[in-house]
Amino acid sequence: MSIPYALSSEQVYKVRIERIDGVTVEKAVRYRLAAGEHTITLSHLLDVEWSPDLLETPTRNHRVKEFILTVDANKTYQLAVKIDINATAESQLDQSFWTPFLYRILVDE
Repeated sequence: MSIPYALSSEQVYKVRIERIDGVTVEKAVRYRLAAGEHTITLSHLLDVEWSPDLLETPTRNHRVKEFILTVDANKTYQLAVKIDINATAESQLDQSFWTPFLYRILVDE
C-alpha cells in the first residue's frame, strides 16, 4: 500500500500502484500478496503544493518505475517516493527527480 498521506516537509509523497508482477491492478488502498518477491510498478501522486512547477510528461507510462519488494506473511508494506521538488527540467524529463522506497513495515495482527 501507499503511505496514507504526504510528508511534505520531508519531500516524501504517496504512490499509485499501477501493476503487480506485470498485471494491471484495480484502484485499491491495499493489495494482498503471497509471500515472496514481487515487482511493483508505481507512479508518484502529484501534490498541489508543487505540481505547477513540475513539467507535464507526454505519457503517463513515462512516469512509472518498478520497485522490487520481498514480502513476508502477515506484514503490511507502505511504499512512498522521495521527490526533489526543486528538480531541474532535465531531471524531470529523465525521471531521476523521484525515487520509490519502502517507507515502513507494519506487523498485521
